[in-house]
Amino acid sequence: MRYQGSIEVNAKKEAILNIIGNVELVASCFPGIKDIKKDGENYIVKGTAGIGFIKGDYTAKVKMKRSDDGFDLDAQGNGMNSNVNINAKIGVEDGKINYTADVNVSGILASAGARLMEPALNKILNQLFDCIKKKVESS
Repeated sequence: MRYQGSIEVNAKKEAILNIIGNVELVASCFPGIKDIKKDGENYIVKGTAGIGFIKGDYTAKVKMKRSDDGFDLDAQGNGMNSNVNINAKIGVEDGKINYTADVNVSGILASAGARLMEPALNKILNQLFDCIKKKVESS
């Protein structure tokens, strides 16, 4: 599945980049995060998630790398008898954050939760970017 969008932010590019580049701060915007630890170039994230009636714990390895106009993010997670791979590009300019994410899901979430997944992921993305916007605009 591909997700893309943009959000208007009342801040300059450098201020936005500073907030998004702080992985621990951004992680605090995701619902259900229990723990995040740096492991070399990666972050190991543990949390709880749910889509519809499927709920449980997960562990993810996240790598975020600075690019010319923002960040590239790669994440692989597993839990709830499912695997999730995310490749995302986050572009930043004065007053705006653009994102494109390819999300691949396999296992129980892909089969049992397929029809519930898109609305749930859209809700999570909206919450994430609303939280990031608040953090950027209050910094």
